[in-house]
Amino acid sequence: MFESHTLKIHKDTPVFDGQFSNRCYSESVKTAFVDFRAKAIRSGRYSPENDQILTEQWSRIIVHLPYAFQGKRMFPDVFRHDRRHLPMWEKIIEEIGMEPFPEDFDDTPEGIEEFEKANDAYRRLISKTEEFKVFSESRIEKTQRASSLIGNQYTGSIFLALMSTMESDFKDGVEMQGKRVGLCGYGSGAKAKVFEGIVQPEWKEVASQFKLFERLNNRTPLDKDVYERLHRGSQKDSVLSPSAEFALIAIGGEGVLEGQRKYAWYA
Repeated sequence: MFESHTLKIHKDTPVFDGQFSNRCYSESVKTAFVDFRAKAIRSGRYSPENDQILTEQWSRIIVHLPYAFQGKRMFPDVFRHDRRHLPMWEKIIEEIGMEPFPEDFDDTPEGIEEFEKANDAYRRLISKTEEFKVFSESRIEKTQRASSLIGNQYTGSIFLALMSTMESDFKDGVEMQGKRVGLCGYGSGAKAKVFEGIVQPEWKEVASQFKLFERLNNRTPLDKDVYERLHRGSQKDSVLSPSAEFALIAIGGEGVLEGQRKYAWYA
């Protein structure tokens, strides 16, 4: 299956290392959270001595989801960082043992890789604790419902996760007005940003119009032949007639505009 009818002997493509990618994601989001926490302290938004920890203040945690369960698999690092000073962390240490630290390993490429593997394993242990499971179920689970029905997504994932939890809370009759929501954005260049929002009084009116899960349930399945034509770029007509939405109408060929996507609005 090819992107065009011309078979190319060589094509430059990025090399993907899934494990390394997950490490970059986890470390970048944790670093961004540390930065957000420091800014919150400086601005007076948060007092470590007097306030509940930030991740407990956030009723929902919206993260970049390239796949549905990325959030709950990668968030243990932030969960750990925000709780190391609490008595409950001693209980977790008793259950899963002490965490690995870089200084406990040789300062060599092999030692660094050994530490990373140990840290990956410890992250998985955290995710299996009852404390993290309860945390994830109450704050992350609703955000990944729509993603689990869609699959891979990138630039739109944080918005889809927000829609997913807002519509789910609306349908469940959960009152979210005034609640704080944490958001964690991430880009494949290992750059992350953590910020927060407060749910506004009009949230129910907005969420009731999403009809996100209704639209997902009414999708049109593609057979193999149609999918391959779309992948190759040989499908000339839209599978569905666009209505009240932007639609892709062209992709740039070779040259300066190669890969450029052009969209148009269809009323």
